[in-house]
Amino acid sequence: MEMKNIESLLRSFREDLPDASKTAAALDRGASLEEISELAEEEGFHKLASVLFEAEQEALREGVEGADDQLAAVDDFIRLQRQDLPEGSKTAAAIDRGASWEEISELAEEEGLHQIASVLFEAEQERLRTTS
Repeated sequence: MEMKNIESLLRSFREDLPDASKTAAALDRGASLEEISELAEEEGFHKLASVLFEAEQEALREGVEGADDQLAAVDDFIRLQRQDLPEGSKTAAAIDRGASWEEISELAEEEGLHQIASVLFEAEQERLRTTS
């Protein structure tokens, strides 16, 4: 996952964190991904910690590896988010049937799931940039 995608993801997560959070403070001061991940885990923000762990692992594997790894990272994010969605959610239904990122993003936005919508929008934009 490219650094700008990670930064976008972090901004998205930051919006949902309480200002008194150590993780929020680390994000605000531009701490390392490792530190943010550790604080997120410590404070119980497991999704954020998991996504950052994946990003760290990917960075260790020969830097930015290419489109296939980026797609896999986004798919992992979608699967993680799906676990917390209620069964009646249109976004959950779209994920379950393997809908496009664009459709999932639109439904997530409609349902107020801005974090999911933002990540998918950024990923789709990146995919369009790299394929054109």
